[in-house]
Amino acid sequence: MKRYKFPLLIISLFLAACTNPCAVCGEDPCQCPAPDPANTIYYTESDEIFANPERGFLVQVYYESSDLNSKANAKSIENNRSSQKITLYLHSYYLTDYMESDISQAFLDRMEANFKALRAGGGKAVLRYSYKHDESNKSKPWDTSLDWMKRHIDQLAPYWKEYTDVILLVQAGFIGVWGEWYYTSNFKMNPRTDEDYAPRWELVNHILKNLPEDRQLGLRTPTFKMRYLQMNGGDVTPLAEHEAYAPTAKARLAAFNDCFLASTNDVGTYSNTEIERPFWAEDTKYTFMGGETCGECGNRSKGENAVKEMEEYHWTYINRDYHKDVLNSWFDGGYMNEIKRRLGYRFVLDKAIPSENPTAGDDYAITLSIRNVGFASLHNPRAVELVLVSKNDPSQKFTYKQQVDPRFWMPGETSTVTLRAKLDKQMTGEYGVYLNLPDAYDVLHDNPAFSIRLANEDMWDEKTGYNYLTDLVLQ
Repeated sequence: MKRYKFPLLIISLFLAACTNPCAVCGEDPCQCPAPDPANTIYYTESDEIFANPERGFLVQVYYESSDLNSKANAKSIENNRSSQKITLYLHSYYLTDYMESDISQAFLDRMEANFKALRAGGGKAVLRYSYKHDESNKSKPWDTSLDWMKRHIDQLAPYWKEYTDVILLVQAGFIGVWGEWYYTSNFKMNPRTDEDYAPRWELVNHILKNLPEDRQLGLRTPTFKMRYLQMNGGDVTPLAEHEAYAPTAKARLAAFNDCFLASTNDVGTYSNTEIERPFWAEDTKYTFMGGETCGECGNRSKGENAVKEMEEYHWTYINRDYHKDVLNSWFDGGYMNEIKRRLGYRFVLDKAIPSENPTAGDDYAITLSIRNVGFASLHNPRAVELVLVSKNDPSQKFTYKQQVDPRFWMPGETSTVTLRAKLDKQMTGEYGVYLNLPDAYDVLHDNPAFSIRLANEDMWDEKTGYNYLTDLVLQ
């Protein structure tokens, strides 16, 4: 962290600008912003690629019902976080052996072991469940009946509740090969009427009922969400800010695109681009967007366009392994590092204005200017805390929880956030002042692997997960 103060001459010229009609501020000199207070602290942005929770490239891992020995490994997850800067996994569970039976306890135990490994290693999962990963006729049936799907969801639900903390979101799989809602034996493959869609919405509603309310459910195309909204209330408009993060289906239905940039309509992802593209661009301000590429498409799949569309559709995560030709073109074009940095949120602290000369027992405040240079916002709940730690005795720590929702620190915008604390009357000496953005769940709250790191130099404390702001001396 670097601290700067304006030289007196610069401040004088700045103030003079609003009295000089020829000032550099423009034709209306009184539009000049007021100068920052003398005690303003300025911070240096970092371009480092580092791990942060709930965003970035992800690793896809397949779990077959025929191989219950394959399990996630906490050490491997920890190593990926450290060396590859990866914190996300797409856990694809294939329920092939349970087409017409309950899921075995051994399978559920393996899934629970995977959740525990994520907790221990510092990772989170995107979950998808399906029955087959081969679209050939010989592998039919490609899925099971709606009744069996609902029974399986009932079995999975207690684990979703117990391990919500390490679930980023669930993708609405179950239907069709790979859970992508197309090659299906028990649902209409190309639904058109309300009657065709009705079984799909029954499945969606059953998942939403069993998935904790603070987690979203991804749908494969914008058509699916728009048709769902049409048939369940008629409000086919993108989420507005006042609707975001409510426990409603509209707020909880997210997006994923598994043929990103692979054709002009992303291989059928869009059926009406003039309507659906604007819908997704607005709706994903407040819902997850992620997925993978599935093939090259000339200039469309190159890095420049990838950055443009990731920004437009607010991408949080993407598969690091597919499609290799597309990903290699991003490397070759010089765009990969930008994409690694900007997937999801990326918060930069530009400046802070602390209370001047506070004493023990006073109200203390520090106002932060936080810029989100990522493609997306946060979408799962997260705490915001102001932490004061004694320099003489680090065990003397004061934590002040803030009534601030960082999910509204929007991409491309700067948010002004004031953190407040009532200083204890017994506090004396020098304290470090920190911003902490821990996981909202108590089981992960004190694990620094799940706290958010700001994209600034000389600020991150990897042992605590705190971001250093300044010092405070109390007499």
